[in-house]
Amino acid sequence: MTECQRVAQVRDATRTKERKPWTDSTTPPQQQSETHAARKSCMQPAQSAFGKGFSKITISDIAGRVGMTRSLFYHYFQDKDQVADAVLDDVIDEVISQLEEWNANREVGNISKALDDVVRLTRSLIADEGPFSQRMIEDGNAGLYIKFIDRVADRIAEYICNSTVRDFEKLHGMPITNEHETFYTLIVGLISLIRLHPDIEDTVIRQVAAQTLHLNEYM
Repeated sequence: MTECQRVAQVRDATRTKERKPWTDSTTPPQQQSETHAARKSCMQPAQSAFGKGFSKITISDIAGRVGMTRSLFYHYFQDKDQVADAVLDDVIDEVISQLEEWNANREVGNISKALDDVVRLTRSLIADEGPFSQRMIEDGNAGLYIKFIDRVADRIAEYICNSTVRDFEKLHGMPITNEHETFYTLIVGLISLIRLHPDIEDTVIRQVAAQTLHLNEYM
């Protein structure tokens, strides 16, 4: 088992404990579909509130907007925070899907192009048109913003370690240790750097990434 797989195993075990199993293998397919649809309907008004101040929205607000009673809401979610977690996971799944598409089509061995893509992805996570921009903090959702950054960095690091990093290792060996932790720290750091200094040049971000990952000699 690789280091990244070990980290992922621990994370998934923790996440499983935190989530209530709303459906399982014995649940009829139609009921599973209805449960999924109901949970999705609750997530829509919650996600809309992310741009207006999630702390201000109540469970009654969410239930009322989708024509659901509070008691029925609690059948699908334990509390408001669990709705927020579901929205975060949905958005992060979209980010990972984009990464999977990039990984499937990237030019193997072109490290310079890969670093350019890292810069582009990092900027897109906090762009004004993105799902979680700097506006979230300004709108009183700082806690959600931090939770999103933590989770997305963890998932991206896990995916890259189990795909792109393994391909690199086959060609060049591994110039760093603690791969997952290194990528996690790099992603969180770059996001903070760009958020605080949005006008920073892409070449600087690229150099920071290359230095952190010890890639200069391969470029």
